Amino acid sequence: MKPLRVFGGRLKINLLLFPAVAALFLIGRGDIVLYYIPAVLIHEWAHVIIATALGMTVGEMELFPFGCAAKLQCFAMSRAKEIAVAAAGPAVNMLAACAVFFIDKYAASIAVAEKLIASNLALAAVNMLPALPLDGGRIVRAIFASFMGYKRATRLMAIAGIFFAAVLLAAGVWALMRDTLNPSFFVMGLFLCIAAVKELKSAPYTLIRDFSGKRLAFDKRKTLSVNRFAALQTETLRDIMRELEAGKYNVVTVLDKDLGVIGELDEKEILAGMMEKGTQVTLGSIYRLKKSETS
Repeated sequence: MKPLRVFGGRLKINLLLFPAVAALFLIGRGDIVLYYIPAVLIHEWAHVIIATALGMTVGEMELFPFGCAAKLQCFAMSRAKEIAVAAAGPAVNMLAACAVFFIDKYAASIAVAEKLIASNLALAAVNMLPALPLDGGRIVRAIFASFMGYKRATRLMAIAGIFFAAVLLAAGVWALMRDTLNPSFFVMGLFLCIAAVKELKSAPYTLIRDFSGKRLAFDKRKTLSVNRFAALQTETLRDIMRELEAGKYNVVTVLDKDLGVIGELDEKEILAGMMEKGTQVTLGSIYRLKKSETS
């Protein structure tokens, strides 16, 4: 069976969506889903339209308990573009809420106006929290990356995601103690925690997305700081990723088992090896591949 495609991308449903929907029906709020779906669709439609306008295409869309994340087919994205794409979703939700309000008040009565407005504003508010993987976290990360590097900014926003997840879980416990059980707090808190931990683990790999920004830095400043370090040829790319620094041009001196210098690999060669062979390939293998191509 072919996967469902929406806005040109493959649609993937996160497993936590099912308990989230079930929780709403258990507490007698299943009707929220009917108003929530249109808010999610226009939210993600805005992301996709802006991304497409900026020259990117959608590879996959994943539906979560309180949002839908579009995975773009883009080797790297500038910080300005990331902010524009991330801000588009919440902005459209707020515009939709305003449009429903004014139409209901001054043009034609809408029976479910309050619920439509609440759904759009709630989705916008949640996604503007400064925490990954939410839109607000992506915006703040892009801003912070300019002075602390993409990797550190990713870690900071991922930790913020874990913090807000803890707040949601605490709110669920507090509601339970007051005999007003709301399972959605637990589902959303669990999802945010899992997603934030995933972002935290992937922080070292954000260097890939930062690579294109270095060309812009060269064009503006004409210089770029260098991060140089040495590693054994038996080390895999996965093992040395933590040493690569966003915002600097990375150069690795490859050593043999006796700590003799075999040669050097620059950042472009490392990233090319990663794209072709994956993160389990060794530095020695990449260097030998480099030598064979130049001989």
